[in-house]
Amino acid sequence: MSESFSRRTLAVLLVVGILGPGMAHYYVNRAGFSLVADLLYVGGYATAVFLLWYGWLRHVELTG
Repeated sequence: MSESFSRRTLAVLLVVGILGPGMAHYYVNRAGFSLVADLLYVGGYATAVFLLWYGWLRHVELTG
């Protein structure tokens, strides 16, 4: 069950991590706040990458 939950959580994080910052950037930029939109865009993607690393990639053994 935890494997299924982990895959489902990963899928949700990928979808939200890709669509969320892009949509937030679009709507905030259309409202006239381009600097805030850029910060949301970069911060959103950076947060998604960090959560992917922390939740799934941190435990991977990379030494050979």
